[in-house]
Amino acid sequence: MKTTSKNALADPAKKRILLLAFSIFWLGGCAATNVQQIDRLESIGENPRILLMPPDIKYYLLTAGGVPEPNAEWTEAAQQNFGEAVSNYATSIGTNLKLVDKRNLSPVEIQYEELHAAVGFTIINNYFGYSKLPSKNGRFDWSLGPEIREIGEQHDADYALFVHYRDYQASGGRVAFAILAAAAGGAASIGSESGFASLVDLRTGDIVWFNVVTAGSGELRKKEGAATAVAALFKDIPTNTAPEE
Repeated sequence: MKTTSKNALADPAKKRILLLAFSIFWLGGCAATNVQQIDRLESIGENPRILLMPPDIKYYLLTAGGVPEPNAEWTEAAQQNFGEAVSNYATSIGTNLKLVDKRNLSPVEIQYEELHAAVGFTIINNYFGYSKLPSKNGRFDWSLGPEIREIGEQHDADYALFVHYRDYQASGGRVAFAILAAAAGGAASIGSESGFASLVDLRTGDIVWFNVVTAGSGELRKKEGAATAVAALFKDIPTNTAPEE
């Protein structure tokens, strides 16, 4: 009578390989959403006019060597789906939202788009992260500067909504490399997804609301995923709050 061999999963290296392979495909579609927000508004007035700046959304493909390569097709699809999802979301919550066409951005608007990205990362690192700024003393106190009122006057808007979103998708070669790295006891990145949004008072430049989302917030390349991502990104955004008499 032939004897059976030991279970293949008894090999620790093989266990690591199978566990990583499972994690890669499970996390790709089911990772938990991490949402954090700050809202220090007493009121933003009744039916404020909100200007949605062109969302800064970009998709990348991670090569086997871990080099991010911009993917124009994915980025275009994500931007289009996101724009439609935001319009639908604004309608559903009764917000007076105006979208700015990215093809007609002025030099000043481009400047503030770049400034928002820099300030947003500073907030993530120095407010939500471990590198706290002693001068803030735990307060949420961030601004893009009062000169931004020029944009408000140009578009007759009260607030500007800025969005920054990045998605890094692992190629087949990168997934294979990560599995091999795990078998050798190491680790390799298989991509990431994150974004943040800010609501800015166009009279003062103050950021009056900020929200961060990470992996699992929604696949922007698909319409349904974009709707999910928008709902997560704009969770609890203050709108239509009239002053109390």
